[in-house]
Amino acid sequence: MLPTVNNNIVIALDAMGGDFAPLSVIQGADFFLGNLTNPDTKVFFHVYGDQKEISPLLSKYSRVRDNSELIHCSDNVLANDKPSFALRHRKDSSMKAAIVAVKEGKASGVVSSGNTGALMAISRFILGTLPNIYRPAIVSVCPTKTKSFALLDLGANVDCNADSLFQFALMGSIFARIALKVDNPEVALLNIGTEEVKGNDSVRGAFELLKNTPSINFKGYVEASKFLEGNVDVIVADGFVGNVMLKTAEATASTFIDLIKQEIFSSWITKVLVGMLLKSKLSKALMRFNPQIRSGAMFLGLNGIVIKSHGNSDAISFAHAIKFAVNAISENLNQKIISEVSHVE
Repeated sequence: MLPTVNNNIVIALDAMGGDFAPLSVIQGADFFLGNLTNPDTKVFFHVYGDQKEISPLLSKYSRVRDNSELIHCSDNVLANDKPSFALRHRKDSSMKAAIVAVKEGKASGVVSSGNTGALMAISRFILGTLPNIYRPAIVSVCPTKTKSFALLDLGANVDCNADSLFQFALMGSIFARIALKVDNPEVALLNIGTEEVKGNDSVRGAFELLKNTPSINFKGYVEASKFLEGNVDVIVADGFVGNVMLKTAEATASTFIDLIKQEIFSSWITKVLVGMLLKSKLSKALMRFNPQIRSGAMFLGLNGIVIKSHGNSDAISFAHAIKFAVNAISENLNQKIISEVSHVE
């Protein structure tokens, strides 16, 4: 049964994590309550962090104040903390306290913009993995020119064997059903070619496992040059390759968007023409690649819902990360993974 306060889903917020915390966290919670909530799902926050910094913000943002409880923490995980240091020495950090709340059943999920490595290390140590899951993976939703797809792993596991890649595909397929609303997601392995003989031992081994698993709609290999075409719903890679792929795609998209804006605003003539003819269509197209609405990444496979928002998240980005957590909880994502993995095993 989900932890609730007055029948509300409880989300633990690491209020001290991120470049602009705690302001971005409190503003994000306020934006979520005012703009992104589902009328059928009520949310209550446990806010973990420095009371002296957070209390004045809660006084200003009354919606959050009236829908939250503040729990003081004397420490916080720094951006440059090594995961092992944060795990051993940040005993009273807001990050750890928020994760412990999930472990103890006081909250259904945690959202943090803090140190990614530390968040994964502490989460894995405290929560553990779901039954029969070897390793957790970081998954996020990415845009293409036609639709969105789920990409994992994004950095939790630099080296992966075939079994881990197989489980990533299985968890990614379940995730896509919920996050992308796709009944039978098409799954592909990222590789240097589409022929079965291409790739390293891990990728080829995962290919053999996946093509013999009827419950996964496996489509074979996909090359990095093709992923933006929107031909599949889930792309699976090890954490090193997935992270490089995501950051390259984000940087490329950002560069092209900046170039387009630069050309549009280079003269008053182009400003007028775009304003008259293309503004609505161009804005709609660029919105698909807006990082603010794609801030959340989930640590998939942990025994609890953990959402990582970008370290430089602003209020809108953090609000969407909260929405990500609420959707995963409402859809019983982890329970569905447990059931599916048990069936496949």
